[in-house]
Amino acid sequence: MTGFIDCHCHISARDFDNDIEDVIENSKQAGILALVAVAEHAGEFEKIIQLSERFPGFVWPCLGVHPVQGAPPDPQRGVTMEVLLSHWRVLNEKES
Repeated sequence: MTGFIDCHCHISARDFDNDIEDVIENSKQAGILALVAVAEHAGEFEKIIQLSERFPGFVWPCLGVHPVQGAPPDPQRGVTMEVLLSHWRVLNEKES
């Protein structure tokens, strides 16, 4: 199967909330094989994980904080181990 992987997209943006199914379907129709959903801030982590669960094998989470974003008062700038472990299949889906 030939196609493309969008290795950096912000599919969790509010702009896509009302038509996410159409966006995903249009992406597939255009030959996109997968989307890597990239976070800009920690507040997006849960939504990105939910999208990866809603569209398994197509939306892949990339959890971190974009370096140009201002540092929040909370020193946590990346995903915590607790979050990763609570969503273990995100880490090991290729092994199953």
